[in-house]
Amino acid sequence: MYPFPVFLFLTILCLLGSTADAIGVNWGTMSSHPLPPPKVVELLKSSEVSKVKLFDADPLVLQALSGSNIVVTLGIPNSMLKTLNSSRKAAESWVHDNVTRYFSHGGAGVRIEYVAVGDEPFLQSYGDQFHPFVIGAAMNIQAALTKANLGGEVKVVVPCSFDTFVSESGRPSKGHFRTDLNKTMIELLTFLSKHHSPLFVTISPFISFQQNKNISLDFSLFKENARHHNDSHRTYKNSFDLSYDTLVSALSKIGFPEIDIVVARIGWPTDGAANATSSIAETFMKGLIDHLHSKTGTPLRRRNPPIETFMFSLLDEDHRSITSGNFERHWGVFTFDGQAKYHFNFGQGTKNLVNAQFVEYLAPKWCVVNNNKDLSNASASALEACSTSDCTALSPGGSCSNISWPSNISYAFNSYYQQNDQRADSCDFGGLGLITTVDPSVDTCRFFVELQTSHSTSAHEAYIFLRIILLLACLFSCLLGFTW
Repeated sequence: MYPFPVFLFLTILCLLGSTADAIGVNWGTMSSHPLPPPKVVELLKSSEVSKVKLFDADPLVLQALSGSNIVVTLGIPNSMLKTLNSSRKAAESWVHDNVTRYFSHGGAGVRIEYVAVGDEPFLQSYGDQFHPFVIGAAMNIQAALTKANLGGEVKVVVPCSFDTFVSESGRPSKGHFRTDLNKTMIELLTFLSKHHSPLFVTISPFISFQQNKNISLDFSLFKENARHHNDSHRTYKNSFDLSYDTLVSALSKIGFPEIDIVVARIGWPTDGAANATSSIAETFMKGLIDHLHSKTGTPLRRRNPPIETFMFSLLDEDHRSITSGNFERHWGVFTFDGQAKYHFNFGQGTKNLVNAQFVEYLAPKWCVVNNNKDLSNASASALEACSTSDCTALSPGGSCSNISWPSNISYAFNSYYQQNDQRADSCDFGGLGLITTVDPSVDTCRFFVELQTSHSTSAHEAYIFLRIILLLACLFSCLLGFTW
């Protein structure tokens, strides 16, 4: 038996350890030129990230995570739900290829904790596209895990979007699930409870702030001077608690008041919209971490915070959909090339984010507008460039929104040029483009150089190979003509 002071000290250590372990990060890969998975794993380890949530089960990513000791949530894309719902054999095949093959039994494999069925399949904008297949897919994956003797090791979850639950009055006590989802949520929560799995859900203070004029920026950022919101005898000091308790009320109304909650996605974007900046994101993230570390919980779940929280997101992704806003491509705590945007730590101590090392870029070249040309049609060319590349930093409130014409045209040209691996013809624009080795970045507006990836290398090599083939064909044709 330990003496009481020693026992108390060990208890505190355990509490601190469990709090630190409960914070992870989402790793999305919707990028035109993704940072190589081994480099990302180095980034995670150097920043002391202990948990990561994926949106798919990319073999290259899983190979990189193997032996890292990072706890992993695998993702199943929405596009697979219909098949997995209708075919248990398909579910068994998926589990074999993506879980059994990599699972660590205390060895050098991947420490898989959860399988997330779908990526926010209940999002209201999807309508009925995915949600009729979710429960069947989850049950088939669960059965496949059990058959593979992993049912007790890996839990099946379904990530729910921020708009799964609502409160028309804005008061948490009036929270409920959307009427079109009520039956599905009861089925899901019954399934989760049966298998002792938590509810995965997105909390989005940024979108709440954007959509609700009664939510102030200070209230969203955990500022002590923010105006409080009252709901009967309960006082809410921040937007996170307000949203969280709206969910708790919704759960209570359909008979699941005690189910464990994992915040599967929460963050603050740094570009592409007003109030989406690195400094504001830093304030939000530090406020959130401090709030989670305090373990005070919320008015409806005092001293009972989420069992795990996954920050959104690790890296910026230039191929994310911008249907809900241009900020969607700028959730990363790191830029697309693994450079920290602000000072922050994942709660594993005092160590701040560490930049990715030895990142390989394309050549230091940019595409800009040629000021010696007639630029009367340049805006049309810029719009065309932005239709297939990422120009979200030019959005109102974005980091490049204040650069004047024709610098904004140059930004669009360069985005397209980098997207296309700096091919000479991708800086043509009818003769309006000009390749330069002088960095045209202005103040906070960064004209980026894209990453060197296997894709960009192979694309460039394929392009050169094609040119050689065409040249040889032309030469051969000419020789034939000359002979004839």
